[in-house]
Amino acid sequence: MEMTVSSIEPYGKGRSAVYLNDSFAFVLYKGELSQYGLEPGVTVDDGLYDRILTQTLFPRARKRGMNLLRSMDRTEADIRRRLSDGGYPSEAVDDAVAYLRSYHYIDDRRYASEYIRCRIGSASRKMISSKLAEKGIAKQIIEEAFSDYENEFGNDTEEEERKLIVSLIKKRCPQGVEGLEYADKQRLFAYLYGKGFSVSTIENAYNTILRPG
Repeated sequence: MEMTVSSIEPYGKGRSAVYLNDSFAFVLYKGELSQYGLEPGVTVDDGLYDRILTQTLFPRARKRGMNLLRSMDRTEADIRRRLSDGGYPSEAVDDAVAYLRSYHYIDDRRYASEYIRCRIGSASRKMISSKLAEKGIAKQIIEEAFSDYENEFGNDTEEEERKLIVSLIKKRCPQGVEGLEYADKQRLFAYLYGKGFSVSTIENAYNTILRPG
């Protein structure tokens, strides 16, 4: 299918966004525009489009994906979002993700398992599952990752959450909560709420410590 370069607009330092048939297509450097002979009004056939992808955008997207992983592990969804935000077309994003997957540079199963391991004892299964889902990890992968720690979590009932909160409060307030000032109590509740516990469950756990038995 033939397309026409409808416009070329500045896109950050030294780069330009190329629009084909009035739709954003990809981002190239100035020298690359000349290399491929791109300017408004030029026709882009399938052969030229494929060359731009395979010779320039695919290698660049792969390299960008690798750079994103230098400082920290990331989910596939995060890599896809960042590459798309960087102006890479869907074909280049798919190619980069497939490349990173093939070498296990991105592995949502591994990411989920490590995420769970780091939060055992500080968050419930329900809360961890919710956070992983927000990161774009599939429900099936989350469940598989939890199987690595099947003996570390209870039935994920409100009672299990209450016990976990009690444990966190005792770690944070080793001297007890009986003489806690109002402001300190508010900070404690904010800390627990920030971990995803409901206010009612926090209150329940707090009162359990105040009035045990």
